[in-house]
Amino acid sequence: MEEEQITSVTREKHKAWEIEVEKSLRGKPIENLIKMSDEGIAIKALYDESDLYHNVTSRIHLLGKDHQLKISQLISAKDPQDLKEKIIYAKKRGQHSFYMTNIDYIERDQDIVDAFSSINWTEDVVFIDVGENIGFTPLFFHHQKMQNQFKRVVGTISFDPYEELLHEGESKVSLGTKMDFLADTIKWSAANEGNVRCLLVKGNIYNEAGANALQELVFTFSQAIDLINELINRGISFESIEKSLTISIGVGSNFFMEIAKLRAARDIWASIVQAFGGNAQQELKVNLHAITTTFNKTAFDTHVNLLRTTTESFSAVIAGVNEITILPYDQVLNQSSILAERIARNTYFILNEESLLSKVVDPSAGSYYVETITKQLGAEAWEKIKEIDQDGGFLPQLKQGTIQHELEKMREKRMAVVNNRDKFVIGTNAYALTNERVTVKKEEKGKTANNLTDIRPSFQEVLTYIVKEKRVPTMKDDEQKEKLQINPIQCQRLVEHFERLRFQAEKAKEKGCLVKVGIITFGKLKNYKPSLDQISGILAAGGIEIELTSCDDLRDLPNLQVVILCGKKEDVQVVDSAFIEQLRKDNPTLYIYNMGNKEDVTDNLNLSGVISLHDDIYQFLLNIHNILGVSKE
Repeated sequence: MEEEQITSVTREKHKAWEIEVEKSLRGKPIENLIKMSDEGIAIKALYDESDLYHNVTSRIHLLGKDHQLKISQLISAKDPQDLKEKIIYAKKRGQHSFYMTNIDYIERDQDIVDAFSSINWTEDVVFIDVGENIGFTPLFFHHQKMQNQFKRVVGTISFDPYEELLHEGESKVSLGTKMDFLADTIKWSAANEGNVRCLLVKGNIYNEAGANALQELVFTFSQAIDLINELINRGISFESIEKSLTISIGVGSNFFMEIAKLRAARDIWASIVQAFGGNAQQELKVNLHAITTTFNKTAFDTHVNLLRTTTESFSAVIAGVNEITILPYDQVLNQSSILAERIARNTYFILNEESLLSKVVDPSAGSYYVETITKQLGAEAWEKIKEIDQDGGFLPQLKQGTIQHELEKMREKRMAVVNNRDKFVIGTNAYALTNERVTVKKEEKGKTANNLTDIRPSFQEVLTYIVKEKRVPTMKDDEQKEKLQINPIQCQRLVEHFERLRFQAEKAKEKGCLVKVGIITFGKLKNYKPSLDQISGILAAGGIEIELTSCDDLRDLPNLQVVILCGKKEDVQVVDSAFIEQLRKDNPTLYIYNMGNKEDVTDNLNLSGVISLHDDIYQFLLNIHNILGVSKE
């Protein structure tokens, strides 16, 4: 009875709110305030308890009462000694969990001693993504066992068996062989009473390819289900798999949706546990690792990335992940500075120590909005995961190209709103710094050893070699009768194509090319200033300089190949065919554009085009580059 009274009061308040809102909308329907997210979820202007249908459950059983967040900050090094020094430096600044990739330089027993001698295996945690260097795992495990400290090692040391296939379209070592390797790794670790997580699913790969929150959940957990099935077929129990599994998920800047995504991930995992008949009494929980995405990061005006990573890490902490990696704001330059690494580390400390987020389990619990979209995301994702499973599973979808096609469509959709500036990316497609110079260091690939051996990519064979030689062998490519090949997924940052225009413009300027257009203003300053700012901002996004002149003074135009008419509609209407002929007197091939709407000028003026604020400005800038002779590289 009390519940019915609360519902009745809520409905009355909601109806009163709707009446007031409709007054503000001046007769327009309130449905105009509903927006559709990229995930296909209708986002309303107001949420209340009626949206939850009184179906909010405690999430403590999913997170655990003793839930603690680890800061797994990235440590990049060039050799074992460099890694040791950077770990010492990070530990002095409060870091006790370390995320490492690209560790090809650790090849021998002595390298492990040199690299990890500063690690306290009783207190510190490691997260090592070994990538395709799968021989590192048996080397590290054997070394730790010989030092009688393997039981004390805590963290994740593994690789995603699908990663190379997803990125390259093929895999030198077959998926089956990689699954065998992982199964043997789990068995060896269990036999030696290890606590290391030996399985990794990198769902953040889909995030970097442009996936929305729903797609990332669906593809990540569909991949995880395939991995689970493969390992069960190799004699590994579900409980052992759960204890060995870490799932990485990328975190973007859509604050509330990212919170909902990460919370929904735990709901989906609970459904997977139930589907596989897991032990509910033990309350199996997934080890969730969040890493700030690079998809939305920019190479120009990199300090804006600070704001992005801050909101991303905030949403990850609010969502209750187990581990978080906050990438430095200049990570996209492939040459992160000490300052950027320090800020990334301290961002976590501020959230944890000053904001006290670690003191609350699931801080967003009870938020009508977050709870509702969490439920919607989780339910929709689970239905799609079941559909993929019924259609044969994750791998057949990859072979058919279904997943790649969906990712490509979403990436193009997200890029389109950037191209027409319905979405501003500060410092790139809007408010670009015209005098900024940026250098992106080429990413160094891992070295290839020359001493070939006949070692197959088998955990036991590699381990036997390591016991004898004290080093990682170079493994031969897997002998595959029918090599699996798929269309690789394309990982491209949201504004990478705009940045390419800027880089090309700078190179052209260095070669003496005049990357400049003229802007002819009409009327008074107060009238043409808004349009001037808009077109200047658009051109700056392509690295194009401007030469400003008024309609009464055209002395600087003869050297230019493009001019743009800029002014209020009534001022620009003074332009006639005689004015256009005067502009093209010294340059018959001069391109003339008008800033505004197509109806602002008559059709008989033979203009090259009209620039509207909601046109595809990327295509416009690309056309201007072609006119100015800026080459593509």
